[in-house]
Amino acid sequence: MARLDAGETEVVQVVHLGASMIGMDDLTSVLRAKFQTRFGDGGAGLVLLRRYMTNYLHRWVKLQAKRWDHCYIGYLCDKTGHYGLGGVTFFGKRGAETTITTRKHELGDEAAHFEVWYAAEPGGAKFSVQIDDGEATVIDTAADTLEDRWHAIDVEQGPHAITMRVQGNGRVRAYGMVLETRGPGIVWDQFSMLGAFTKRMHGWDTKHIAGQVAHRDPELVAFMYGGNDLRRVANGKLDQARYAAEYLKGVNHVMAGKPIASCLIVGITDRGRSLKFQIRPKHVEVIVAAQRDVAKQAGCAFFDTYTAMGGGGSLRKWKNMDPPLAAKDLKHLNHAGRERLGGWIYDAIMAGYIAHRTG
Repeated sequence: MARLDAGETEVVQVVHLGASMIGMDDLTSVLRAKFQTRFGDGGAGLVLLRRYMTNYLHRWVKLQAKRWDHCYIGYLCDKTGHYGLGGVTFFGKRGAETTITTRKHELGDEAAHFEVWYAAEPGGAKFSVQIDDGEATVIDTAADTLEDRWHAIDVEQGPHAITMRVQGNGRVRAYGMVLETRGPGIVWDQFSMLGAFTKRMHGWDTKHIAGQVAHRDPELVAFMYGGNDLRRVANGKLDQARYAAEYLKGVNHVMAGKPIASCLIVGITDRGRSLKFQIRPKHVEVIVAAQRDVAKQAGCAFFDTYTAMGGGGSLRKWKNMDPPLAAKDLKHLNHAGRERLGGWIYDAIMAGYIAHRTG
């Protein structure tokens, strides 16, 4: 942020990983808008190839896709552990295609730099990639072994569409596409993993996730897990020490790709339910205490959402506000609540930045 304020024209990447609390690009779009308004529009960032579930959305682009199969890290369905940075690998045969278009929007409405994130593998097919109505480039994904690759395209900055189409025999394994401006600015990538336990971060192959993070080269990695783990606390199968160990392993697994990057653990909100289990403050406090401990051990910042909301029972109070700030399911904040939380997180980061600049 200081480099951007000093006039550098770079694009600064932020990667935000989490479960349903960052779903539908709701909380994350609040943060993206605030940081891009303050520091410059870096574009949409890394967008997955398809809406593989309703929880995944990117509000800065129009995403059209067809005929892709997928494997989601939440189900641990790929023995190779190659799920891409977003936790989903997509498989396409002839006829599979994706078009991602910049939207007419105050932010993210232009792009100048594109990247296709894919993998080469034995029997890999070819795909074409095309910007707007320009000439298509054909890329062969056949290789002796499974390996991640990237194809970059730079064009004049403006509104654009990028289209990827699978051709020929075999299949293509791919992850997503990047849309960024020339800068200066910030991008805030969002990868929401519906229903995922925190320990699902262990499912990435070690070398693969390190390479994915290293290539994305983020300045900040934010983690927001824990809500789904509450039922494991409520049924007596998870305690504070075990959860802390799981979370720390996951954070270290991801951060190994860029150990010098900053990291932020956003604590869970108050909850009232998780599936069939009634969630009490004592259950939430087990998770929050473990997350605070993990942040200290990993050298990450910690945002204590639970305390900021008001502690035990606060979610019900937020639900009963006029207008309400929480959903009726006693698990999630609604859009207004996520706007409030996003504002708090932005203010906390900015307070740290101001202290850094003036200290």
